[in-house]
Amino acid sequence: MSDYENKKISADEEIRKLVIARLKLLSSDTMKSIGSMGTFSRDELIERVEKGDEVGETIKNIEMEWLRAQKEGVVEKLYE
Repeated sequence: MSDYENKKISADEEIRKLVIARLKLLSSDTMKSIGSMGTFSRDELIERVEKGDEVGETIKNIEMEWLRAQKEGVVEKLYE
């Protein structure tokens, strides 16, 4: 495995850990609907992110987009 591939895997693992940490902050009775994929509890979402399946990857992407939007100030502009 190349150095680039190792860094990419390492970055993906760090992102996954960050998303899981954010999900753990939610109330245990929180439910999220992911379009036609279904409705999932907080714990189910954590499991899916850990597995890296389609639902987990979708949640990971949503959480990262939210963080990017916060960083760029997009979220603050919505509440002005």
